[in-house]
Amino acid sequence: LQAMCEVIVHSKGTLDKFIGDCIMALWNAPKHLKNHESAAVGAALEMQAQLVDLHPQWQAEGIPKIRFRVGINTDAVLVGNFGCEYRISYTVLGDGVNLASRLEAANK
Repeated sequence: LQAMCEVIVHSKGTLDKFIGDCIMALWNAPKHLKNHESAAVGAALEMQAQLVDLHPQWQAEGIPKIRFRVGINTDAVLVGNFGCEYRISYTVLGDGVNLASRLEAANK
């Protein structure tokens, strides 16, 4: 996960959360990023390249190849601290987030 998170942060993305083996990230919040769409796509391509580079090392360590899927969408969403009195986290909510998740799942 470290290598993928480095790519996200380097591309000015915001790490949102880990969901199972998924990294949820967003661009254009909390700070405005003029070309957030291309930054997100560029990060996805760089993460794919990083994964290819990591496979030989992992194979030598007996770790199986990992498949990589991406779901990218740009839309108006709610962004901020959401939750309840027991747990609050900075995240994004809305149909645009749900669509990105469905696009990622469609890549199986």
